[in-house]
Amino acid sequence: MKRIVIPFILSLIANFAFSQENVIPKEQLETLKQVYKWNDEKILLVNFYLPKNNCHYNQYDNLDRSKNWIDYNIYNSINLINIKKIYVYSDKFNAIQIINNKRCFEDYENYFLKNFFNASEACFGIVAINSNGKYSIKIGEFTTEDVNLLLKNVN
Repeated sequence: MKRIVIPFILSLIANFAFSQENVIPKEQLETLKQVYKWNDEKILLVNFYLPKNNCHYNQYDNLDRSKNWIDYNIYNSINLINIKKIYVYSDKFNAIQIINNKRCFEDYENYFLKNFFNASEACFGIVAINSNGKYSIKIGEFTTEDVNLLLKNVN
């Protein structure tokens, strides 16, 4: 009997742990909306640059070119209606020339680094957040298919 009960209980615990939704608390969500000028759009899509020293190359080199490449090669075929797409830079001193607080922002109070990418040694990441706070995340380099999956996960 113990042989059946223990695996069954472990299975229930694992299913419960993996079925929980990722949701940002309401107070934090309101702060994100204010800081990143997220108004009426249904989804906030955050392209995140981790700190320069996390990456095996300098991902802060040629930020305009990098952003343009991502826009053209990743987002060109994605319907971005009702989505606010922004770029957030953890290393604000290396991104100072591109930060305009319209589409390109610093990571205020290291919110994204602390809450989504803290233990990561990647160069990039992406987070999709819906207006109710449900989010989906991809750490590392990403493709159009990855972005579509993140958007689907939060719809």
